[in-house]
Amino acid sequence: MHRTPTSFSETTAAAVRTHFALTQAELGRWLGVSLDQVRTVEAGRRNFSPKAAARLARLAELLPPLGPALPAPDTLPPPPPRVAQAAKETREAELLRRRVRRCEHLAYQLGFQLETLALQDAALLRRRQGLAALRQGLATPPAGPAPGYDAVGEEAWLARIEADTAALPSRPGPLARAHLALRRQLLLEEAAALRHLLGPAPEL
Repeated sequence: MHRTPTSFSETTAAAVRTHFALTQAELGRWLGVSLDQVRTVEAGRRNFSPKAAARLARLAELLPPLGPALPAPDTLPPPPPRVAQAAKETREAELLRRRVRRCEHLAYQLGFQLETLALQDAALLRRRQGLAALRQGLATPPAGPAPGYDAVGEEAWLARIEADTAALPSRPGPLARAHLALRRQLLLEEAAALRHLLGPAPEL
């Protein structure tokens, strides 16, 4: 992590470094000297060569009050892209997109499950309505002659259907269905929040 350079030296080199937040190594590269030379000069044990001193003067001329003031933070240009950081952010974005697709897939499955339950409920209700109508209709014997009429056989047939219907697996209750609906809603909300975080999809 970059730290703001500080120095107790009163040399021009130290003033330049402190004002522009340069390290001794960075200033040394500008001057064309080694890090040790910058340290030695700032410690007051030697001077720069004429060439290095001229290079230092170029930066010293930019110090206040002659040089420009430091720009406000909100006017700074964006930092240059860092390859490693960009690759990491791209990877993180792809992982988030995968999570979006996973959330939407799971939400679709839950929605399909809820729709299937509703259709099954409707079919079961219709079957019970049909059986009730049959029970009511078959309770009255035929009014006239009815060849083949078999009250016992009709009752056995209807009782078998009613027993088969009663033996069907139990249906999920209201709480279980509310839980499914809540899970679906939370997955959709997570997917929407992640899409908002990721911003517009990259153009292909």
